[in-house]
Amino acid sequence: MADYLHNSIPGLRYGQYILPQEILGATGSIYGNTYYVDPTNGSALNPGTSPDKAYASIETAYDSMTSNNDDVVILRTYANLELTAQMTVSKSRCHFIGDTYGRMYGQRAKINYGVLATALPFAVKNIGVGNTFDGIKFLNNNTDAQVVGTVGEGGEYALYRNCEFYNSTDLDSNTEAELVLGGDSPQFFNCTFGSLADAVSGDKVRPAVLVDGSVVTSGAGTTRDAYFDGCRF
Repeated sequence: MADYLHNSIPGLRYGQYILPQEILGATGSIYGNTYYVDPTNGSALNPGTSPDKAYASIETAYDSMTSNNDDVVILRTYANLELTAQMTVSKSRCHFIGDTYGRMYGQRAKINYGVLATALPFAVKNIGVGNTFDGIKFLNNNTDAQVVGTVGEGGEYALYRNCEFYNSTDLDSNTEAELVLGGDSPQFFNCTFGSLADAVSGDKVRPAVLVDGSVVTSGAGTTRDAYFDGCRF
């Protein structure tokens, strides 16, 4: 399954052999470990190293990742991953792979930020370097006053491909958005921000993308060289 996923995504070659296996003398890839997440059938007691021994939560998988090791987390499609708190990705060169079918919206691998006892500004906050998010729908349904966006991007050279960002709350606010940018050189390909299912209310301009590094990083972060290709707002 891992080899199929890694080889079927255009431009992605996570976990591939770069030398013949007979030279390596071992199975597995040279770079990066692969972890699996299945919220229905997985368990925190599993090692997460195969689909039948998957973790139940993306947080557990992230805890297993090693920074700068190009580790990969594969999310089971048609799965709703409910977060227990804001997920802060501070490690670098970590890769999260969801729906591999190239949808601009309606991805079946969802990360959901629902109503929690203690809320933080984002569902997912990325402050690492060179991290990748592919084929994931980021959802924010949290109505807490501290929430300012679905994803806070405060890292460097992050790559988002075929992702959807949807914030269904505070549709009359000009300080809350689907995506809040405060990082350096983020890249977005074939992504969708917002939804036509909800109407913006009031006389405010409700942004789909808000550039405000002060709420993403400690201090006033600067966004530069942000690149959007084939995206919908």
